Amino acid sequence: MSWTADDQHLYQHLERELADRPVSDNDKIDVLDAYKAYLDAYNKYYACIRARDMCGLPEEDPEYMILEDASSEAARVSNIAWENYYAIRRRLFR
Repeated sequence: MSWTADDQHLYQHLERELADRPVSDNDKIDVLDAYKAYLDAYNKYYACIRARDMCGLPEEDPEYMILEDASSEAARVSNIAWENYYAIRRRLFR
């Protein structure tokens, strides 16, 4: 999934922040990979929400329900990705 300019800016900000910290290269890679996973998961969630909201189907339509399920699953994955990123960040930035 492609990133927005804001996503790229935030990722670059994190890279600069990490450059000033005394953490190992492996830890830097871990937190950057976790942040990438979060951004990708969040963007997928946002795409699912847009598709669901713009489909024009009534909520009781089976196709709408499929989009609703996809949105719910994407939200769950996005939340897990955020929790993983935040746990690594907390450990590194105490």
